This record gives sequence, structure tokens and C-alpha cells, in this order.
Amino acid sequence: MTAVARSRRRTGPPSLNWLVGLIIPVALIAAWQIAKSAGALPYTNVPSPLQIWDAAVQLAGNGQLGGNFGHTIAVCLIGWAIGSAIGAAAGVALGLSHRVWSYSMASVDVLRSIPAISFIPIAVIIFLQTTTMEVSIAAWVSIWPVAVSTMTGVAGVSAEHRELAASLRLNWRAQVSKLALPTALPKMLVALRLALSGALVLAIVAEIVGNPHGVGYALVNAQQQSEPAQMFAYILLTGVVGLVLNGLLTLAYRRLAPGFHLAESRRTGNGN
Repeated sequence: MTAVARSRRRTGPPSLNWLVGLIIPVALIAAWQIAKSAGALPYTNVPSPLQIWDAAVQLAGNGQLGGNFGHTIAVCLIGWAIGSAIGAAAGVALGLSHRVWSYSMASVDVLRSIPAISFIPIAVIIFLQTTTMEVSIAAWVSIWPVAVSTMTGVAGVSAEHRELAASLRLNWRAQVSKLALPTALPKMLVALRLALSGALVLAIVAEIVGNPHGVGYALVNAQQQSEPAQMFAYILLTGVVGLVLNGLLTLAYRRLAPGFHLAESRRTGNGN
């Protein structure tokens, strides 16, 4: 019996596990609604789940919900794609070339240690309150996890494989495509998931700070108009969007790199 089969035997069918996982949030929402209806919540400005639902339906009906989330998701994905591409290229160079690593790694450590949110005022000064500003921030936060993970994966190529590549006289492009990237792929995939989450968060923060579009701006606008139900609707739906994006990325992993999903199942003890 394989490791995945054993883990599934312990944990049950995927659909059952998914339903069991919904018990706690459903119970919390029910308790929230009961407490609000009974007047037991000490905060009068906290809406009930039903009020949040009504606000979400209203926002969806007038087109604001789709427009704001469409803008934020587009910015997030564009920035994530640009930053991940830059990070992957930098990681390959750092992992393959000791000279590049020697001259660049100190700078990489300094830059990736600076909180990405601190660059938002700089991005506003350079790009003003535009979509380009948001994309640049989402790209910036995506670069570093992908670069470091790719570098670590590429550096993990064994000496035997390096000697084999040398004996076959593989050029630099062949070494990257046939040796370095396949070795680094598992670490890169994990980093891409982290980068996507960071890109979504920073895109919303950038909208809160300086762009009159998207979910972040909608949150500020709802607060200024004293519409807490709309604020909660955007916040909770942002969590759903993040979950969907992560699920789609995981599905892509399973299609493009089945071995990665098997390795993850063995590591976590879960076959889902």
C-alpha cells in the first residue's frame, strides 16, 4: 500500500474531510448570528452574518463587488507573474554561479529583509496613485521567496549530476532547463504559493494607501461611509478569493508536476 493510500485510509475520503473542516467555521457563524440577535455582542457596529450577506448581495447586484475584486485579482496576478519570473531568473543565477552569489547575496539578504509594505510610499512617489504602483508592489513582494527557494533548489543539484552535465558538454541553457529547474521545482512551487498570498495582501494594502480602485479602496470607502456590513463582506470574501487562488494553483501543480503532490502528501501525511 502506498503512502498516499495509507494516509487516505487514516483520514477518510477527501470530500468527507472537506465537509468536516467546515464544521468549525459554520458553528462560529451560527454562534455569531445568535449572539447578535440576542444583543449579546458588546460592539454595536459589528454586523450580523445575515447583514453581511445582504451587503454582499447588494454590492454584487450593483456591480461594485465584481469590479473591485476583478481589479485587485488582476493586479495581484500580474504582479505575481512578473515578480515570480524575476525571482526565478535571479535564483537560477545565484544557484548556478558562485561568482554571482558572492557579489550579490549580501544585497539580496538586505533587500528581502526589508518589509515590502515599507516600499509603498516610495512606489506612490514614483508611480503616483496608479495601477502600475500596485503591480510594482505585488511584484516586489513576489520576487524574494521565489528567488531564495529557486537558488536553494538549484544549489541542491548533486555533484554527480554536475559532472554528468560537464561530460555531456551541456550548454548553459540546457543545464538550466534539464538540470537546474527540474531539481529546484518542488521548492519553487512552494515559494510560488507564498508569493501569491503576499501579492494579494500587498495589492490590497497599496489600494488602501493610494489607489482609488479595488478592494482596498472599497474597504476605506465603506469605513468612511459607516457601512460596517460592506467592510466585513469585502474582508470575508477576500479570504474566499485567497482560498480559491491557492486551490487553483494547487490544481495546476497536480497537473503539471504530479510528483510534487505525492511528495507533499508524504510530508504532511494527507492525501488530499
